[in-house]
Amino acid sequence: MSVQPRRQNFTTDDRLVRLARAGRREAFDELVGRYQRRATSVAYRLVGNLHDSLEVCQDAYVRAYRSLPRLEDPSRFGAWLMRIVTNLALNHRRRRGVRRANEDCLADHGETLEDGFARVPAALQFPGAYLAAEELAVRLRCELAALPEAQRAALILFSIEAIPQKQVAKILGCSVEAVKWHVFQARRKIRLRLADYL
Repeated sequence: MSVQPRRQNFTTDDRLVRLARAGRREAFDELVGRYQRRATSVAYRLVGNLHDSLEVCQDAYVRAYRSLPRLEDPSRFGAWLMRIVTNLALNHRRRRGVRRANEDCLADHGETLEDGFARVPAALQFPGAYLAAEELAVRLRCELAALPEAQRAALILFSIEAIPQKQVAKILGCSVEAVKWHVFQARRKIRLRLADYL
């Protein structure tokens, strides 16, 4: 029995949006599938909690589906969806309060130290280095959570998610220069606060 190679889908976002507008639900499912990983990642980094980030994304997909007729440039669906996700995540964070976001950065997210060691074979050989890296990761999450909203969002979208500055500017509704400034300020603050680790 021969295995058929998976056929690549060369349908553009533009075409899928038009199909979804015409009532083809599978077209919208395809669009969500294309951006689901990035949307979840952005939401998670902005709200600091997997459960809340999944809830934010679900809300974003529903809003996107309902607002498809108002999308002016269907070829920009991805950037538009990321803007919805970012706005909802920031609103969620505001409602929840920064205090709780800071508590989330310290949460163990259900993983024990032994689980962490099992995940990283090198940790068994170099436990000191592993613990130092884990401590730095926790501090970094806390410092990200403490940044002002605009700086945090710009840093996550540009530096972590590797979204181009022009697209980040559209997502955040600001200029490219503002994105550069927010990223610069965020990096500077984190570098100063983590000077002991660097």
